[in-house]
Amino acid sequence: MNRDMKSTRAIALGRRSARFAAMTVAAGLALSTTVIVASGPAGAASYYGNVKVVASLHSQVPAQFLKSGVKVAVFNDWPPDEFIDNGQLVGWSVDLAHAIGKVLGVKFTYVPTSFDAVLPGLQNGRFNLGFASFGSTTQRLAALNFIPERSDGTAYASLKTNDLNVKTISDLCGKSVAELTGAYDFTYLTGISQTTCVANNKTAITLQQFPTQAAAQLAVTSGRVQFVAAGSATLNYWAKQTSTISVSTLIANAVYNCIGVKKNSMLGPLTAKALQVLISDGTYQKIMSHWGLGTADPVTRGMLLTAKNPTGAGPIPSKP
Repeated sequence: MNRDMKSTRAIALGRRSARFAAMTVAAGLALSTTVIVASGPAGAASYYGNVKVVASLHSQVPAQFLKSGVKVAVFNDWPPDEFIDNGQLVGWSVDLAHAIGKVLGVKFTYVPTSFDAVLPGLQNGRFNLGFASFGSTTQRLAALNFIPERSDGTAYASLKTNDLNVKTISDLCGKSVAELTGAYDFTYLTGISQTTCVANNKTAITLQQFPTQAAAQLAVTSGRVQFVAAGSATLNYWAKQTSTISVSTLIANAVYNCIGVKKNSMLGPLTAKALQVLISDGTYQKIMSHWGLGTADPVTRGMLLTAKNPTGAGPIPSKP
């Protein structure tokens, strides 16, 4: 969860800032529209090296994926993990997806879409993998299996001119908070509002949900709400693009950020094992560093989280 961006990324981030601002202004766009991006991220291999197919994993890939490829749903509005920049799908998680596909020797077809479309799309078979920085909550584990990419917690961003900071969760009592529709933070803060605020005779938290992360952030910059809640890496990335936003010192409710997969899919253990390969050969850390995440609570091994094994304890299973 280190939020400071590496100096080696400063120039690149500067070039992104104008486009990122435009994305925020364009929050009303229909980001849920899916656009298939058949190829991997442009130039991805240029910085993390040549990732090779691991024959022992490739041989275990089900025939349907060898023939037709893997359809990967990608949340399109969550920088620096997954987002659209200058018409291209980019992000640290996107580059990781590309590397995983290389290890498995399988073509990944990327479908940028809204966050709330990914989980049901995995369940009904529309998508085979979901790169959407899913928090590994109990509710989600009842529906899907997950492969952790790293850990992150919730932070709170506001306009600097409002001179607000969240040092403890009770500081949100009586405040208005924007949330992405479908994010676990809405459930979490609904509970906090009752147990921490109302139960102690404090004013409840006013929660507002928005269909995109850009729209939630726009609600803050336009003065409609006081805070936006999101992953600390996402909010600190946003704050780096503008001089008007401050991010809370409090980081709460830390969970794994994960890749989603259908419960009975062989892609679950294979993706976890491919991630282990990338961790072991240093590619994983190169991708993290490239996107300014440095040592932002990385995972140290591949894991498959299930309802029966929510912590991913023990070796990666050979079957889902």
